[in-house]
Amino acid sequence: MRRSSRVDLQAALGQVVDGDFELLRALGSGSHADVFLAQQRSVGRRQVAVKALSYLYLKLPERDVKKASQALQREAELLGRMRSPCYVDVYRCGTMADGRPYIAMQYAEGMTLQQALAGLNAAGKRMTSDRVAEVIGQWADGLAELHALGWVHRDVTPANAAVSDNINGAMQLLTYDLGAATQLNDKADRFRVGWDKDNPAGTPAYMAPEQARGDVVDGRADQYSLACIAYELLAGSRVLGAGATRAAEVLEALRSTQAIPQQSLASLRPDLPPSAIAVVHQALARDPAQRFGDVRSFAQALAIALHQDSKEQGSLWSRLWRRGGTR
Repeated sequence: MRRSSRVDLQAALGQVVDGDFELLRALGSGSHADVFLAQQRSVGRRQVAVKALSYLYLKLPERDVKKASQALQREAELLGRMRSPCYVDVYRCGTMADGRPYIAMQYAEGMTLQQALAGLNAAGKRMTSDRVAEVIGQWADGLAELHALGWVHRDVTPANAAVSDNINGAMQLLTYDLGAATQLNDKADRFRVGWDKDNPAGTPAYMAPEQARGDVVDGRADQYSLACIAYELLAGSRVLGAGATRAAEVLEALRSTQAIPQQSLASLRPDLPPSAIAVVHQALARDPAQRFGDVRSFAQALAIALHQDSKEQGSLWSRLWRRGGTR
């Protein structure tokens, strides 16, 4: 399904949902939902995000609207169960005037991780090792909670998380999209209603090979996605970005025997310790059995390896300072 048009989104601005949430501006539109920045009048006009079923569903048969509405409600319930600080809070669920369901949730201020990456790449810079470890660690903790509840995220991407500084000045990652999450079971996607072989759920650039094939997925698919993000944060380029730029090309590469990543992290970041490179490459293995046992193990191994890199950098600067001081 295509995205809602700009005209549709603009027409909603100024609307007050449930007599409380005044829609201020559109934040984005996906294949299933539109997201708006809103003010909640009953709580000091605080800023919130309102996620509503896409306008396009109003033109579809009732059974499709019902199925999509149930999926949005399921997403709200799942977000509401999360206790990890990397998930946004859910404030209210309801129905808009035109009958579409909505979720009012915490507004994730700050740049998306995707925007932060674009800014760093434009400036020719890379995120520091400590910062990468913090981003991956926080997200892994949130995913570990999701997996413990019996769910797989299936759409871990830089566009689905915001990074900012919290009240104490520490980095905080917030993720707000569980629309593609599915329960763990022994049935492959291709046996589920609505499965599309050419367009599986998720974002191809960060999708595990088994997910691209429509096979059974578990938490190791999310681990692969998180490793794609770690690779991109460290290297400044995507795992399959060199020869595959369109979704269909990426899916074809994932379903083939092509090497993952296309370029070794060592060739792009020879300054990184071999242990950090080995950790990322292991989490990117085509065979899930070759990855880490769980997502938190991957994050912890990466943090240890990158911390060693930070210590070595500190020692280098100490040696240089001492040399300068003895002249």
